[in-house]
Amino acid sequence: MGSSCCGCNAVLTPEIKEVITQSAFIPVTTLSGDGQPHLIVVGKVKEIRGENTLVLGVYKMEKTRQNLTETGVMQVVAVSGKQGYRFSGQARAEGDEVIFTVKKVAALL
Repeated sequence: MGSSCCGCNAVLTPEIKEVITQSAFIPVTTLSGDGQPHLIVVGKVKEIRGENTLVLGVYKMEKTRQNLTETGVMQVVAVSGKQGYRFSGQARAEGDEVIFTVKKVAALL
């Protein structure tokens, strides 16, 4: 698995991108300033930018937005068939999107 702490290494391989696009739904967890996790499920990833950025559509997501403002910490899971990955990194809300920069990828299945 690739990982990146400075954004200089590719972390989303073509195989991983395929799992992301085929995932029926995307669980997203953010962390509040006082350490409380907040788990939601969103639809598909709206866009994959480059080799380390996922874009998710935002509807209400008030607690998620608040957590991103407080800590920026986010994890995302994508599963398709017998392949699955957990992505860890930093995110920010911009208008009607969440921009998630993947720092670490871990295989789940």
